[in-house]
Amino acid sequence: MQFRRIEDADFCEIDKILAKTEYNGSEYSPLYLKGWKFFNYESMQIAYENGVIYLRFLPHAEYFDEENGVEGYVYLPPLTTIDKIKAAYDNLEDFCLSQGEKMYVMSTPEEYVQLLDSDKYNLVINHDYDEYLYDPHDLIYLEGKKYHSKRNHIKRFVETYSTSADGKGYVFRSYQPSDYERVMQLISGWQSTKSFDEEYSDTEADELRLVKMALSRVGTCPRCFADVIEYDGKIIAFSMGEITPSGVGITHIEKGDIAYNGVYPAICQMFAKKHFENCRLVNRQEDMGLEGLRRSKRSLYPVGWAQKYAVTLK
Repeated sequence: MQFRRIEDADFCEIDKILAKTEYNGSEYSPLYLKGWKFFNYESMQIAYENGVIYLRFLPHAEYFDEENGVEGYVYLPPLTTIDKIKAAYDNLEDFCLSQGEKMYVMSTPEEYVQLLDSDKYNLVINHDYDEYLYDPHDLIYLEGKKYHSKRNHIKRFVETYSTSADGKGYVFRSYQPSDYERVMQLISGWQSTKSFDEEYSDTEADELRLVKMALSRVGTCPRCFADVIEYDGKIIAFSMGEITPSGVGITHIEKGDIAYNGVYPAICQMFAKKHFENCRLVNRQEDMGLEGLRRSKRSLYPVGWAQKYAVTLK
C-alpha cells in the first residue's frame, strides 16, 4: 500500500466509489475534510489498492490523545463497496502491523462493524458524534401530529414577516457573493449570544473557517450550495449544504437570528424542499453532547443515526 499526499483531483475518484455505496456519513465531504482543524488537511494522504480508497492523516497537534490511542496516523473507514469492507480492514491491519504503527480507524459505521471480528478489534462508540439522519419527506412536508408545533412556527414566521418596512417582506433565495459580509455578521451575532466552554469554542472557530471556505466555493463546486433568508435588508438566516454521490443531503451549517420567531424551522424546511427532495436521507450532523442542540435535532424526529465507532486492534 503506497500512500501519497491527497490532491483535489482525487476527490473525483472518491466520488466515483462513493456513488457505488450507501454511505450515510459526512466524512468524505471535501468541506468536512478541509474545513475542520482536527483533520489537519495538509497532512492527509491517500492510497488506492484493489478498488479500495484509504485515507489517513495526522490530527492537529491539540487533538493527540495517547490514552485513547490517537498518537499517530488516524484512518478514515476504507471506502469501497460493502462486500469488500472486511477484506479492506484486514488489509489495513496488515499494513499497520508491517509499518509498526497502531491501527486506529475513526467513524466506522455500524454496518461495517457488523462485518468485523469483535474478537480481534476494540470497538468504541461515542454517541455525541452520531450524525442525525432524516427522511427528506418529513423535513419538507412536516406531516402528522408530531410536527404540529413546527408547522405553527413556520406559519407564524411567514405571516409575521411577509411584509417589512420596504414593503417586500422576507425572501428565501440562493446565496450571492455580495451577501458575504452580512452572513458573517449573522454568524458573529449568533456567537455573541452564546457562551461556550473551551472545547466548543474551538469547534466554533472551525465552523467559521468552514463557512468562509465553503462560501468561496459556492457557484464553482456543484456539490456545494447555500441559501439565505433576507428581511428588511438583513440576512436573518443562512444554511449551507451538499448532496453526496451516495444520495445523502448534508446540512453542514444552519444559523438564524432568534429575534425572528420561527426562523429556524423556516430555513430548515425551505432548504430541504429546495435541495433534498430526491435524496435517500438528510444528514444534519451531530449534537456534540450539547443538550440544547440534542433537543433541537430530536424535535425533527430522525429516522436513524450514522454512528461512529473507533476501531483499534486488541
